[in-house]
Amino acid sequence: MKFFITGSDTDVGKSFVTASLLRAFLEQGAKAVALKPVQTGYAENSRIPNENSRIPKANSRILSQSLEPDFKEYIKAGQNADFKATCYTFAYPASPHFSAELEGKKIKARGILDFIEQNLAQITLIEGAGGILVPLNESQSFLDIVKELNAPVILVCKNCLGAINHALLNLEILRQNSIKLAALILNFHDENDAICLSNQQFLQKKFPCPIITLKNYKNNENYSNSAKDFRAFISKFLDKK
Repeated sequence: MKFFITGSDTDVGKSFVTASLLRAFLEQGAKAVALKPVQTGYAENSRIPNENSRIPKANSRILSQSLEPDFKEYIKAGQNADFKATCYTFAYPASPHFSAELEGKKIKARGILDFIEQNLAQITLIEGAGGILVPLNESQSFLDIVKELNAPVILVCKNCLGAINHALLNLEILRQNSIKLAALILNFHDENDAICLSNQQFLQKKFPCPIITLKNYKNNENYSNSAKDFRAFISKFLDKK
């Protein structure tokens, strides 16, 4: 079973959700892996290079795995540290097509699909970079990857002012492309916030899928606390290969 985790925006908590899901599946005895086919922003304080400098390239497996921020979260959740979770790694934190351009590279959708195919498990969690329409190159985006994979999507939104619009825009894209939505995750949820509660109530009437709310967790270093919120959701997938 494959799932593609995407976000309504950047910094909405895709990696947090992916690691929490990974932990939840592993705790139930599933053979699960998390993949991040394209990782940008591995170098701290990386700047756009001028004509006299250039961004370092992550060509080696050792370099990429030691610096990839999302891969570190997968390890905390229980993934084998020797497992290679990415196929494209770039230093500058930007849209994949731009980060690749800065290093004189080009991302190929076929390369991503082959990488995923080679690393499939009973449960395969595939985390995108940014949103579903984020470009990989001049003509392809993550939408092309999801359509080719025929994988249901888990959409992560930050539950705040604007979440309704962001969520509905993504829902429309998925509908237009006949992509199944497995779940909507409302991250950074606050039960005492009127906007959070209003968003949740409104979206429950619009989304034909489970809606899961996640709060800001403390003492969640290995994702065991946040994994609990996914137990009911994952239970129906555990018998599927």
